[in-house]
Amino acid sequence: MQEISSSKQESSAQSISELIRLQASGNPPLLVVLSGPSHAGKSTFARRLGENFTTISSDEIRRQLNVSFEDRKHEARVWKLFESMKYKALKEGRDIILDACHMSPQARWHALQGPNSCYRKICIVFDLALQTLRQRCLKTRRVSLCEVGRMWMDFQQNRPFKDELKRLDFDKVYFVRQCDEYETVFSDLI
Repeated sequence: MQEISSSKQESSAQSISELIRLQASGNPPLLVVLSGPSHAGKSTFARRLGENFTTISSDEIRRQLNVSFEDRKHEARVWKLFESMKYKALKEGRDIILDACHMSPQARWHALQGPNSCYRKICIVFDLALQTLRQRCLKTRRVSLCEVGRMWMDFQQNRPFKDELKRLDFDKVYFVRQCDEYETVFSDLI
């Protein structure tokens, strides 16, 4: 297990993204699943990985459909489109990033469904303090503070653990944890 202290956080995120980027466009292709509550850094990390990946983002789909997080009546439509895009990219053998919360064990299992048996699978779990998520939320105003709190609680109750992620057959798992308000630890656990 590799742990990197906060003073090296930015370079660590960069080195993890570089490592994943170097594995992209290889054979077999990569499927990167980002898991964590809103404002934890999933989309920022996906952008850091670059354009060689097909990023499928539930946030981006909501933006395209002009649907808010709180508007639950359109969630089925969002996830149907998400799954359709994922299935198409899997069939085409592209390197893929799934940028969504994947907060429940069922959602994480479902993220791995489709024609991906030949894929190398990487999961990055973002587990940050609620205070940090709220501060980020206040800067972007994408999601209400109430919704950020609800998502954080859901994540705390359904947080993925190493054993579950091994059963899901991930080749690599990285945890991004905030130990206190100043320190973040990156761990390569599988």
